[in-house]
Amino acid sequence: MMGRFLGSLRRALVTALAGWLVAGVQIAAAQGIAMVTDVAGKVGGPAPVTIMSELTADARLDLATGASLTVIYLKSGDEYAFSGPAQVQFRADAPQMITGAQPQKRSSPLARGGAVSIKPVPVRQAAFVMRSSKPTARIRLLTLAGTKTLDAAPEFRWQELESGLTYRFELVDDTGRSLQEAQVQGPVFRLPDSVQLREGITYTWEVSARTPDGRRYVSAGDFSLAGADVRSQASALRPRAGASVSDRVAYGAWLEQVELRDEARKYWKVLSAERPGDAKLKELAGE
Repeated sequence: MMGRFLGSLRRALVTALAGWLVAGVQIAAAQGIAMVTDVAGKVGGPAPVTIMSELTADARLDLATGASLTVIYLKSGDEYAFSGPAQVQFRADAPQMITGAQPQKRSSPLARGGAVSIKPVPVRQAAFVMRSSKPTARIRLLTLAGTKTLDAAPEFRWQELESGLTYRFELVDDTGRSLQEAQVQGPVFRLPDSVQLREGITYTWEVSARTPDGRRYVSAGDFSLAGADVRSQASALRPRAGASVSDRVAYGAWLEQVELRDEARKYWKVLSAERPGDAKLKELAGE
């Protein structure tokens, strides 16, 4: 009896293990091999194609007449620019044209020589830290919330509640020590040169105000200063004036990967204005 039971249990475990292995292979196979860095016109596929769309192995896209598509392969950094009409199948190592002209190929400036890796970017919401135990309403923080910064004397911005309101600003370090307090007219404050930010420290800033009707508003955000190596790399990789949409999207994606989200958002806002119909860019720009 016990032998039959153990045999049945063993077979069940083997079956379950086989199922897990198959699922794991399917998940691995579904991982993206390329990322869309520009798209214009009608491009059809198994899902809507936007900038930052991730393409899996053997994905097939159809480009209508006049449509254009630029894709970067994540592993090699090779960039391919397609023009419609065309039908393309994205093999693991390179695209294969089913119909249409061959794409223009080049190495992405970011990935040339293996400088950096580029990955698709999920949409993130800004982080808020609420410390008050009393009922309050939030002030929307526009910068320096859940990000790293390149600026050693950064500018803090928030959404104005109403004209003429005075705000209280405070900056503290990771030990809770207050580094700066100020009464601010308007929704902008820049740190004075007397406050020196250091790498490797998480800073928290809080802005609060009370409206004439007595209601109190308060929000806080965390940020840190990027390391010197990241700041240097950001400067070296920054696209030149007149750079293509694809180059700027790739750079924005890299900025997101190294948690320079405020810096990336500057690019998303400009790119969203250039590609107003792209839903992903609108999300990344916070629109």
